[in-house]
Amino acid sequence: MNYKKISQIATFILAISTVVVTPAFAAKPDGSNGSADVIARSNGFPSGEHLNLNIHGKKAGYQGDPTEGGNSVFILEYGSSTIEYVTNRKSSVTELTVLDPLAEAFDGDPAKVQLPYEAEGYHVFGRILGKPNNGSLEPVSSIILYPNQVTAAYNDTEPANPDFGSYTDAPGDALLALGLIVGTNLYKAEPETYVRFDPESDKGKGRSRATDITGLFTYTGWVVDGRLDTSGPDGVPDGVIDEYDIPLGDYDNDLLTPPDQDYNNDGVTDELDVEAWLTDMAALEPPMAWYYDAEWILNIADLVITEQGLVNDGTKLLQIRFYPVDSTVFTP
Repeated sequence: MNYKKISQIATFILAISTVVVTPAFAAKPDGSNGSADVIARSNGFPSGEHLNLNIHGKKAGYQGDPTEGGNSVFILEYGSSTIEYVTNRKSSVTELTVLDPLAEAFDGDPAKVQLPYEAEGYHVFGRILGKPNNGSLEPVSSIILYPNQVTAAYNDTEPANPDFGSYTDAPGDALLALGLIVGTNLYKAEPETYVRFDPESDKGKGRSRATDITGLFTYTGWVVDGRLDTSGPDGVPDGVIDEYDIPLGDYDNDLLTPPDQDYNNDGVTDELDVEAWLTDMAALEPPMAWYYDAEWILNIADLVITEQGLVNDGTKLLQIRFYPVDSTVFTP
């Protein structure tokens, strides 16, 4: 049996679209921006079937129960923490399951959460709950969430194997390389900030509203068969897909000139050549490259593991809700 690991070839960063919550009727999401505008509610969450994840802020030195299960994870109340998310297309898991409830400050590695596979992914909303800063109004408590980055992904070359995709015993050899093409194609990271109080309008009331953070869980870029990573600046594979990996060829159809890597024959070897080459690799049968545009990040392979950074400043509870796209209709 041959299982192949996907390794990340470039830092994944993407732009986040802000969705305005307005007091008006909204249609079923069309998928173009993660979700449609949602009618304002008392807490900002849409109604409907969803999975809950509770992120609790705890002081340094917290010694919690490391047992797998439930829907709560524990991060630093002040400082940086990491949560890993995993989805296995072959798994029978139907509920959100916490695999490791403790972030790295408490047990040395990130908190880990498994989400059930959803063919169309999820809409993701969140809001701050709990008393901020021991109940005081100042300073304002907040938490910043960063876009997910792919850390590992796997494809099952023999789907009949019942042991495929074990999170703790994942298959080994590299098959695919993940990431955006290096260079001008990189997207800019736009983190989402939650603030417990709005000092201008809600001071003293402790009100906070849910906001749409689906963009933090989407992927835009190439997924590339690792066999295409054949070279680098020093002539050896380097884990990055760039112009060095384009096979030498007679792309100008001129036998008098030596083979080169100017794949689109425009006189310059650059990212445009990589785009053209990967586009042709995507047209092969079977393909050796795939391009995704705002795809649910945990669906870009059979088993995907991502990592999300959080910076907390006094937030005691952040609630995240995952709404399956295929069963969610936003109603007034």
